[in-house]
Parts: sequence; structure tokens; C-alpha cells
Amino acid sequence: MNIDNLHPLVRNGLYFLTVVGSAGLCLMLLPTRLPGMEIFGVGPSWLVMWLVAWSLHRSLWHAATAGIVLGLIQDGMTFTSTDILGTVPTHVLSLTTVSVLVFMLHKRRYLDDTVFSASIAAFGLTIVSEAVTGLQYLLETAIARSPEVSLDSLNHIWTNQCPSMLITAVLSGLWMPILYYPLQLCWQKMLANKLA
Repeated sequence: MNIDNLHPLVRNGLYFLTVVGSAGLCLMLLPTRLPGMEIFGVGPSWLVMWLVAWSLHRSLWHAATAGIVLGLIQDGMTFTSTDILGTVPTHVLSLTTVSVLVFMLHKRRYLDDTVFSASIAAFGLTIVSEAVTGLQYLLETAIARSPEVSLDSLNHIWTNQCPSMLITAVLSGLWMPILYYPLQLCWQKMLANKLA
């Protein structure tokens, strides 16, 4: 099937289905732990990986909107009223930060279109995403409770979250080519036909 021969409305619909379908697949993979996809019960950050692939060739508005939408969806999937440390922070801030950083790094030419570059970005930005979430925990406990409780919270984050953050970052960097290459190939082909 040649995309050039399709009606423009069908091409736009196919593009929309590709975007929504790939984001939906990443959302479904989020709680899934398949063999080879986890280490010590920790898996890759599929949404950060999707945002790296998405935000490379989009405007700042599109990148930030994708981060906000995926953050709200992930909150809807994972939000509980309380956690060990108190209220669970939102994923909107961390995913929006990731998508805006990808846009800015690509605009300043620190990040290019190669699979290697995307894998390194997925590794680093997974750490950024987890750090933003950790800072939300720290600020929430410092404001809502006391500075002493926030120091206990910092100790909990350092001892429990840092190892899982590094495992998530490594797995995200390793799994990134499997997600990045087909998405970029598909999106570039569809966008080229859309603009033609």
C-alpha cells in the first residue's frame, strides 16, 4: 500500500491513529513486566521514551501538550490518595519537563535524529523525570509536615528511589531503539506525504 495514493483525510486519520495507538501501547506497557523488560521488578519508562521520539520534530506547544496529556493519563492510571510519604506527586510536571527539554535540546542541536542520540536522551531524561518526581515528594513533605519529616523523606528517596531510578534509566536507554526507529520512520513518511 502506497501512502501517496491515499486520500488526504485517510492519511490524516492514519497519522492520528499512529500517534494515539503508539501512545496507548506505551501506556499499556507501563505496568507490564515481560521477561527481559525488567530488572528487580523495575521496568523502562515508556512514556519518557515516547515523549523523546515525539518531541524531536514538533513545536514547543505540541511537545508540552503531549507531556501534559500523558502525565494526566498516567496519574489517572496510578494515582492513589496517599503513599508512604504522603500524597503522591503528579506525573504532569515531570513528563512536561521531559518533553520541553527534548524540544530545547533538539532546537539547540545538542540532540539529533539518530537512534544513539535518542537512547542517550531517554537515559538522561528518565533520570530528570524521576528527579522531578522526587523533588515533588520532598517539597510536599516539607510544606505539609515539617523539615524533619522532609529529611526522612530525602533519606527514603535516596536509599529506595535512586537505585530504581538508575535501573529505569538504563532500561529506557536500552529499549529506546525498539520504540524510536519504527515511530520515526512512520511519522517521517506520513509527514512527508502530508506536506506533499
